[in-house]
This record gives sequence, C-alpha cells and structure tokens, in this order.
Amino acid sequence: MDMRDFMEKHGLTDEDLDRMAEPYERGECPHSDAPMYSGSHLDRVGKKRVTVVYDAVDVQAVSAVARKRGVKPSVVYRDALKAYLAGAAGA
Repeated sequence: MDMRDFMEKHGLTDEDLDRMAEPYERGECPHSDAPMYSGSHLDRVGKKRVTVVYDAVDVQAVSAVARKRGVKPSVVYRDALKAYLAGAAGA
C-alpha cells in the first residue's frame, strides 16, 4: 500500500497530515512528556553509521577472523580502525 492508498483508506488529506505533523515539527509531543530528538538514534548515542566498500577477499578474511574470535565482523572492523587511529595519532 502506498501513501496515497493509505490516506484514501483512512480519509486523510494532505492538509490533515500537515496539521497532525505541526506539533512534532515544533519539537512538541502531545502524547508524551519525554523529550523529542531529531535525526538518527545513532547520533543520540554517539555513533554514526558509515558505508565502506572493501575488496571481496578482504571481507572474506575479516569474516574468517570474526568466526575464529566468535564475534561479528563489525567488531573486527572497529578494532582494526581503532588500531589504525592509535598508530596514526603517534605518527
């Protein structure tokens, strides 16, 4: 179901959606006392998702290391980046 179908099914117009979005766009949440944040939840917890493209042979090597260590490949990539940055800081 696309947005137009959804709106038609529920009898909504563009004006209805604009009106319902106004409080949230002002940073207000009428249904909660909790603070509202914009952006990715990763920004809030101090992390940022990035996309990096590696050669397939390197990805396979990382997967093998991760299996051997019993961790996810992302842990191996993070550890490698931390080691690289620690070395670069001393250079």
